[in-house]
Amino acid sequence: MTRHPFTRWWLVVATLVCIAGCTPVEEESTCNTGNCAGCCDANGACQLGITQNLCGMGGRRCDVCVATQACQFGRCAVVNVSTGGGAGTGGGAGTGGGSATGGGSATGGGAATGGGSTTGGGSAAGGGSTTGGGSAVGGGGGSTGTRVVTGLVTYDFVPARYVQGQGGTLFFTQTSVKPVRGAVVRVVQNGSTVVATTSTADDGRYSVSIPSDLTGALQVQALARTTTPSIQVEDNTSNNATWAVGAALGASDVVNVHATHGWTGNGYNVTNRRAAPFAILDTMLTASRAFTAVRPAASFPPLRVNWSPNNAPQPGDKAQGNISTSHYSPSEGEIYVLGLSGADTDEFDTHVIVHEWGHYFEDKMSRSDSPGGPHGRGDVLDARIAFGEAWGTAVAAMVLPETMYTDSIWSQNQLLAWGYDAETIPSPTDDESPSAFSEYSVLRAIYDLYDSAADGAHDQVAVGLGAVYDVLANHQKNTDALTTLASFVTGLKALPGANASGINATLQKYNVGPVTSDYGTGDSNLQNMFTIANAPYNGGIGLLGGFPDNSYQQNQYFVFTGTGRNVNVSATSTQDVAIHLYRRGAYLGSKDQVVNGTEAFTTPTTNGATYVLVLQGFGQQMGTYQVSVTINSP
Repeated sequence: MTRHPFTRWWLVVATLVCIAGCTPVEEESTCNTGNCAGCCDANGACQLGITQNLCGMGGRRCDVCVATQACQFGRCAVVNVSTGGGAGTGGGAGTGGGSATGGGSATGGGAATGGGSTTGGGSAAGGGSTTGGGSAVGGGGGSTGTRVVTGLVTYDFVPARYVQGQGGTLFFTQTSVKPVRGAVVRVVQNGSTVVATTSTADDGRYSVSIPSDLTGALQVQALARTTTPSIQVEDNTSNNATWAVGAALGASDVVNVHATHGWTGNGYNVTNRRAAPFAILDTMLTASRAFTAVRPAASFPPLRVNWSPNNAPQPGDKAQGNISTSHYSPSEGEIYVLGLSGADTDEFDTHVIVHEWGHYFEDKMSRSDSPGGPHGRGDVLDARIAFGEAWGTAVAAMVLPETMYTDSIWSQNQLLAWGYDAETIPSPTDDESPSAFSEYSVLRAIYDLYDSAADGAHDQVAVGLGAVYDVLANHQKNTDALTTLASFVTGLKALPGANASGINATLQKYNVGPVTSDYGTGDSNLQNMFTIANAPYNGGIGLLGGFPDNSYQQNQYFVFTGTGRNVNVSATSTQDVAIHLYRRGAYLGSKDQVVNGTEAFTTPTTNGATYVLVLQGFGQQMGTYQVSVTINSP
C-alpha cells in the first residue's frame, strides 16, 4: 500500500517583496528581477511597466489595468487611491509609496494608519536635515557627477499576544513602526534598469550614490531580501516573485519607504497590505543573528520563504496558495506561511515564524529524523517528532525572547489567538502525559536547560544559546542513533563543565530518567524504543493499534551493525506496517506496499557502521498486534 508516511505537517510563516503596492517580482524566467526592473510581457521581453496595458515593476509579469485603474508605481490601482507620500519642501515632491488609510495623511513617504498619525519620512526643509528620513546634503547633490540618495525603510509591526485563560488576538491598536534591517535597496530607471544597489542599516537607513545626470522616471525599491544571511520572501502564487515596496525619486535626495499593514478594522485592504513580507523577513533575521552573535562562524544556507495573501489552510497546489499550513518543506528547503485573511494569517505570529525557521535550522545546520505528522496537546508521540516540534517552539522562546507561544487564527469571523508557555506549566496542567514523548515536556526541558532564570530546584542549569548550537550542529547532527531528547541531553552532558546532576534534575521534573546515552539509557521508556538487533536477528514486537502512525505506541527502532555485506530486512504482520532504514539520519530505503503480510528489502552495508531500522505501524483497531522482524545477511 503506497503512502507518504514522512509528509511534514509543520506550522510556519513567510513574507513577500512588493513594489509600490506589494507587487512581487519574478526571478525565474528569461526576463526576471536580475535583468528587468519593469515587467515581463507574455513573450518574455522586458517592458518599462508604466502603461495601462503593460504595468509592473521588478521583473514580474505585466498586468493589464482595467478602465477604473491607473498604472501607478508598477501596480494597477484605483485612480482615487493616493500612492504618494506627501511633499518635501526645498527638494521636490516625495512619492513615498505609501497611501493614507483610515483618514490620515502620509508625509514624506510614510503611511497614516488608524486615523491620522504619520509614520516614516517627515519633510525636508531647504534641502537640509529631515525628520525620520536621513539627511539631504546641500539640497540634493553629492560630489561632482554624483547624487547621494538617502532615506529610511520601515514597516508596520502588529503584536500577537495571548494570555493564559483569557485568550488573545493581533493588537492592531498597538502597531509599532520598525526599521527594515539589512534589506536590499535599489534605484531603478524607467522601470527597467537597476542603476545602483545597497542595503539598509540596522536602523533602516540607507545611502546610495547614483549618477547626477540620470533622466527619466526613477524609483527607490526596498526588497524583502537580505544578503547576510541570505533570506528572501517570495510569492508562491506569482511565479515565486520577490516582494518589495517602492517610492518615486524626484528632485529631493531623501526618499523614505514605509510598508503598511493594510488593516481597515475588520479586514485587509489588499493594496495597502505591504508589511507582511518585511515582518517575516525581520523575524527570521532576528533568529539567524541570535546564533551568529554567539557563534560568529555559523553560516546559514540561503533560505526562501513563501508568503501570499492567497496562502490558505487547505491542501492542494502550492502555486495556487493551497499550502495546508505554515510549514518547512525539507524536500524543497523552503518555508511556506499562511496569509489568507478570514482563514489564517501568520505573518505577525513571530513564534510560528521562528518555529518553522527552527525546522530549517535542524535540516540545514543540524539534523532531524522526525517523521512529521499531526501533533498537539496530550499526544504521546514518537520521540523523534516530540523533540523536533519541541525544538521549534523552544528556539522561538529563546531568540525572540518570549516564552508565551502565540498563534493568531480566525474563528467565526473573529481574529483570535491561542498559545502556551514554554516555561511555566499552567494549572490545570496542559501536559497530561509528561515524558520524552510529550512535545510540551520536551519543550520545557529544553528551555529550562537553556535559560538563565532559576525557577526552582529543577532549573539550576543555564547552558545558553552557544551550547545549544554546539550540541545541535555537532553531536546531534552525527549521532548513530536517532534525533530525540536522549541524543540532545547526551550531547549537553559531553560539553566541558556540564552539570550532569543539574541536567538530571531538569529531566526528572518532566518525568524523564537520567539519560546517559543517545539510545536513552537511564530512561526505561526511551531505552525500550531501541532494540539491539545485530544480524542474524529474528524477533517479535508488539505495537498498539488505534493510535496515530507517528505515536509512541506505533513505532519501534532496531539497531544493527553493518558487516560489509548485503543485509535483508523484513517485517511481517496481520496489520499494516512499514519499515524505514537510516544511517546517521540518511534515508537508505523503505517498504510500505501491502496492508498485511511482509514488507522486505535488501541493502548493502558498511562494515562497522551503525544502522537503525524504524518499524512503523498503521494498525487501526485498538489493542496489541504482533510484528515479526528479521535482519540477516544472505
